[in-house]
Amino acid sequence: MVRALFILLILSAPALALKPEAAKRLSEAQALMAEARQTYEQHFPDKPLWSQAIARAEEAARLDPEAPEVWRTLAEIYTTTGWWSRAEKAWERYLELAEDSSPEPLAEALRALGFLAYQRGDVEAARSYFKRALAMEPRNEEALAWLGRIYLEQGDGARAAEYWRRAASVNPSPRNKYFAEQAEKMSRFGTGAVKAFYQGYAAWEAGDYATAIQEFKKAVQLAPGWSEAHRWLARSYMDAGMPAEAVPHWEKVIELEGNPADARHFLKLAREASGVGISAAAAFFKGVAAYEQGKVEEAAAWFVKAVEADPGYAKAWRWLGRVRYEQGRYQEAVRAYERAVELDPDDTSARYFLRLARQAASE
Repeated sequence: MVRALFILLILSAPALALKPEAAKRLSEAQALMAEARQTYEQHFPDKPLWSQAIARAEEAARLDPEAPEVWRTLAEIYTTTGWWSRAEKAWERYLELAEDSSPEPLAEALRALGFLAYQRGDVEAARSYFKRALAMEPRNEEALAWLGRIYLEQGDGARAAEYWRRAASVNPSPRNKYFAEQAEKMSRFGTGAVKAFYQGYAAWEAGDYATAIQEFKKAVQLAPGWSEAHRWLARSYMDAGMPAEAVPHWEKVIELEGNPADARHFLKLAREASGVGISAAAAFFKGVAAYEQGKVEEAAAWFVKAVEADPGYAKAWRWLGRVRYEQGRYQEAVRAYERAVELDPDDTSARYFLRLARQAASE
């Protein structure tokens, strides 16, 4: 996320000559830091090599407190070992001392501080750091996206939209464009709905579908006319293996958006999956699509996957019988149709084609 967590360009500032003893301690600290990174898988300040690196760097800072490179090294050590309170102070001291004609390294450091503040839950500090970084680099996508994210989490759709639009102008990636568009819509639905929506999205992105469902439900309760909230609630239900619960929300998306193709597809899938499960239903529809394109072999493979996912899926057995019959594999067609009839004795079509398959098999 932040390249400057460990690397800031040495060319970022014209280095002042270090006092000899400070230079010696700093060199020792940097060597210990490099050795610690190679030695340990997890980095903590009480690990022997890190403890020694910290002691040497802090001594260098006492010997030459006006040297920016000393504070940069200290900041990198504290950051790597997760000593956040000291990391922040060291970065800030470095920023005070570094005399630089280019804003890039300082903006990098500010974004690092913003990320660290966000990680420890200090969102206000994070926002301040990212804004300061953005003042130095107004077209930095990372800072713009973080500010858009923070404002979304706080439920401020209007401000979030501003930063996501700027991020999209820098890089029109699918993510930036999506949030730029959605944040503008979110600004109409109120703080509570926006906050619940974003928390739902964050939970969905982390694979926590239970929390995603809970938050998206809040969003649709607060903003019943928000189609995107219904869409993501339906999607979360599908991902959680609860297709029946997704059905009314896909229906709502169709009502609000004027029958979009993707919602029609997922509504059909959700209805089918309510009886047989999503894996089986998805495989079944892929089989039908392949068959309609004349890809009989591919269709057969998908129907096999559908009945493997749900051996009680009568419709998939009937379609498997159909493609096996067309392939001239009559014994397999007979077995598939027999299973379809066993599962659904009222399926007159399966009974009729079972007779044809038996006749063909006997010939």
